[in-house]
Amino acid sequence: MNKKSPIAMPDISNGSGLFSASTTINVKDDEFKSIRDARVRIFAGILVFGFMLFLLITRLAEVTMFRAPSMSFGVASNEIKHRADILDRNGELLATTLETYSLSADPGKVWDPVASTEAITSVLPDLDAALVEERLSSNKGFVWIRRNLTPRERQLVFSLGLPELTFWIEPRRVYPRERLAAHVLGFTDIDMNGTAGAERAFDLALSDKNTDAKHLSIDMRVQYALDDELRSGMAHFKAKAAAGVVMNIKNGEILGMISLPDFDPNQSGKALPENRLNRASMSVYELGSTFKPINIALAYEAGVIREGEKLPVQNKIVIQRKSIKDDHPSNVPLSIPDVLAESSNRGSVILARRAGAEAQQTLLRNLGLFDKVPFELAESAKPLLPREWQDITTATVSYGHGLSVTPLALATALATVLNGGVYIQPTIEKRPGGVQPVGRRVISTETSQKLVDMMRYVVTDGTGRNARVSGYGLMGKTGTADKLVNGKYALRTVVTSFVGAFPHSDPTYLVYIMYDEPQAVKGTYGYATAGWNAAKTSGKIVERIAPILGVKRRIQTTENANSGTKVGGRQ
Repeated sequence: MNKKSPIAMPDISNGSGLFSASTTINVKDDEFKSIRDARVRIFAGILVFGFMLFLLITRLAEVTMFRAPSMSFGVASNEIKHRADILDRNGELLATTLETYSLSADPGKVWDPVASTEAITSVLPDLDAALVEERLSSNKGFVWIRRNLTPRERQLVFSLGLPELTFWIEPRRVYPRERLAAHVLGFTDIDMNGTAGAERAFDLALSDKNTDAKHLSIDMRVQYALDDELRSGMAHFKAKAAAGVVMNIKNGEILGMISLPDFDPNQSGKALPENRLNRASMSVYELGSTFKPINIALAYEAGVIREGEKLPVQNKIVIQRKSIKDDHPSNVPLSIPDVLAESSNRGSVILARRAGAEAQQTLLRNLGLFDKVPFELAESAKPLLPREWQDITTATVSYGHGLSVTPLALATALATVLNGGVYIQPTIEKRPGGVQPVGRRVISTETSQKLVDMMRYVVTDGTGRNARVSGYGLMGKTGTADKLVNGKYALRTVVTSFVGAFPHSDPTYLVYIMYDEPQAVKGTYGYATAGWNAAKTSGKIVERIAPILGVKRRIQTTENANSGTKVGGRQ
């Protein structure tokens, strides 16, 4: 007996059963849709991953090949501290600012101070390893390792891959002319603050964002000639040191200034203190017979010279048990021009005693020789004055002993004597065109003209003959002073100097050259005096700078008549 199953079977005949065609198609669509969605998601994921990988590789290449991580130090705005360029009078670049990288460390991220120190000093070998290790071992959150890295140093440090190191973008002051005019320009500290020279003198102006550039009075063409000849002369005459100044005596502009030995302001921290010393404006010396034009001006202003008189320089002079002597004495009286041309100490003393100590001190004070030079540089020294102005002081100061001044101070005083008698403060700042500085009259134009003519005579017929340069009407005066050593004058240890000015027809430019302890060399006949060294150097400088300054050469056949004549004695 057959029984029916209780399970109802689908009706296949009407197409609504389990295996109907419509039911089979629905299953396949769902599968395909799921597969398609999965493929889209996978492809999208690959695209996103590939794009992110591309960005990562690009960034890594940029960091590795082009630049190290950078931050700006010291200011939240990430701005580099502004400092204007320094230019010479013609627009030549003397100082500018560049961006450099500095290196710091976070000691808290240092795993092994010894290992990190070894790594850092392997690429920066000039660092003090003990100091670096001390800084890396400190409890501070920030320490400097090295400021102002070179591009090569930065890359070498970056290649170490030390996580505790950070680079910072910082400004660095750069002096493209290196040693040239180093003492005039000065330098800045690591934080771009002016600490010497023009950098210090004009610090506020240079730091002002409204200042694009600062023009100095220096002419780098003149400065180069001054530097080249004085450096060569210092080596040739085996001098201990040297200094030089070139000045426009009509407006006080300093066109060139040098002190040797010198330094590179790009590496001022490595310079020796004696090399950073500006001997032209910061060192004082007894400068000898270059004082004598001032003494003769004193006598004319005091009215103690009789027209056409000759002074009895052949006679002995003793003051306070000190005998006044001439280095190349005369057996006959000398005229006033010959007193200067032959550099007679006795003649100078006679005139100074006639004028008197009070008049002498007044003139020296009015010429600025009792105070430091009033100009922009902080490196300006006061003179060393006698404790008591005795009769012997009046005598010795007349020929440049007993009063110590800077070369710049005496150059400024002599500029006054030669420019018509008006004292004008010297300056390293370029004066605006057409603006004539206000000066004060010190001596008469008549006295000034007399000294102009006499100093021309010194070069043509006196102790300054070795400075002679054809065609430029050079005037001048030599000076040789014994140096004080342990409180006594050492006869063979001297300071020599020469002041020259040109042209004679219209005195405009002054050159002052000084050598400290020059030696006798081949061709000086055993002499180490100014006529044999400072005068020669001055003549070479004038011959080079006169055309630069627009002074035309005027050939005079009589000027070379005595060329090559031996000039003996202490010139």
